Amino acid sequence: MGFKMFIGRQVELGLLDDYYNSDRSEFCVLYGRRRIGKSTLLEKFTENKPSFFYLAGREPKRLQLKRFVRELGKTVSDPLVGKTAITEWDEALTLLDRNIPVIADMGNSQKAIVVFDEFQWMCRGAIELLSDLQRFWDKSWKNSPNIMLVLCGSSISFMLGEVLSRKSPLFGRRTFSFDLQPFKISEAAALMSGKNRFEVVESYLAVGGIPKYLEILNTKQSFQQTIVKHAFTSTGYFFDEIKFLIGEQLKETEQYYLILSHLASGKKSVAELVQVTGIKSGQVMYYLERLSLLGFVTRHIPLGKSVTTKKVHYRLDDYYLRFYFAFIHPNIQGISMQSENYGFERITKNRWDPFAGLSFENFVRDHADIVLEKLGFEGGVKRVGSFWQTPTKRKQGVQIDLIIECHDRMTFVCECKWSRQKVGLNVVSDLRRRMGLYPNPQNHTLKPLIVAPGGVTKPVLKEKDVAVLTIDDFFSLDE
Repeated sequence: MGFKMFIGRQVELGLLDDYYNSDRSEFCVLYGRRRIGKSTLLEKFTENKPSFFYLAGREPKRLQLKRFVRELGKTVSDPLVGKTAITEWDEALTLLDRNIPVIADMGNSQKAIVVFDEFQWMCRGAIELLSDLQRFWDKSWKNSPNIMLVLCGSSISFMLGEVLSRKSPLFGRRTFSFDLQPFKISEAAALMSGKNRFEVVESYLAVGGIPKYLEILNTKQSFQQTIVKHAFTSTGYFFDEIKFLIGEQLKETEQYYLILSHLASGKKSVAELVQVTGIKSGQVMYYLERLSLLGFVTRHIPLGKSVTTKKVHYRLDDYYLRFYFAFIHPNIQGISMQSENYGFERITKNRWDPFAGLSFENFVRDHADIVLEKLGFEGGVKRVGSFWQTPTKRKQGVQIDLIIECHDRMTFVCECKWSRQKVGLNVVSDLRRRMGLYPNPQNHTLKPLIVAPGGVTKPVLKEKDVAVLTIDDFFSLDE
């Protein structure tokens, strides 16, 4: 489990260490999507610390309890503990409670770390475990400074709905919680150190900053060869990863697949989704809310508009899901039946660069903090968004895909052009035209920004008011 070399996550490790070194008991809830590196982070954190680390499986409650006791016996080096016969989680927690002082004494610190990883599987068929944990926390653990309890899960819907929500028996008990986020490009580059910068970014555009996904794409082959092997073959990791990503989180998967596929094809509004899916408006809204909760879909309104505006767009912002529905989903039958590998061009049909262009907009949005830091604006990001308006008799139509507002009353109106080639003045003139149609509701100073991986031509560099970033700018901050 985990990587050969631990990369990144220094902020998260520092946070965990700060709470571990406190003078009170701590209750952490850590959650995040599948393959994002939660277990690896916790393994690194508990390294050389007194801890009981239990990774739950999908086995029935009876077998789960048997393995829990066996693991506890190994941790405290007591064969009798490992052979204790129990039938309920309340008994398992009682046994754990008795051994917390033993675990704490195993290290220099007097605080024992108890990690329940993939906690949702511990509760499968045993939802009473939530109430059992509440009793132990309230009556014993919260008043003792020698325990740090960590509940970790990859079922975001369970962790938010059953552990952190108001209806949960554990509500109000946590002392801190966090949603583990994907790697940024600097961490991805460290993980894929053998790749050139364009291939690191292309990998990111295909699968996002999910550490396990990037690890799979980190081969000695080219990006295209690697994608063919791991996405465009029936045995490839990414071919059916969606079944686990969606199936473990949601019911009615066919309806979710339908909505996701239409979002990936460019449908943006509830009305459009109702029309193409035949699903009632209220149900579409429910599905979109669930997908938003999981971080797959994002609700967007034009910058400057009220949150109650009816001008709402929904966008499929998850990198892997966009890649899946663009290239794998339409070719499932062919890939499944093939006797040899599909070629990259045969699957993508010259659509890779347009796809990468849209993903690159997401990429720049997700790295807006790096954009401002590289441009020398230390006040930080205030808001990131987009702006659009349909043409009317009085107003021209306009679409601006990325706008970055700073705290110091500066706003960058951005044009992101995915290309290995240099872009020219035509991009500048088009950006200026659209910038002139932006209503600038905050009355900020507006500055055009071109983000072009391959750079810009010399005439563009002579446009002194135009800021330019290339692919190198997203890497050089950490070098």
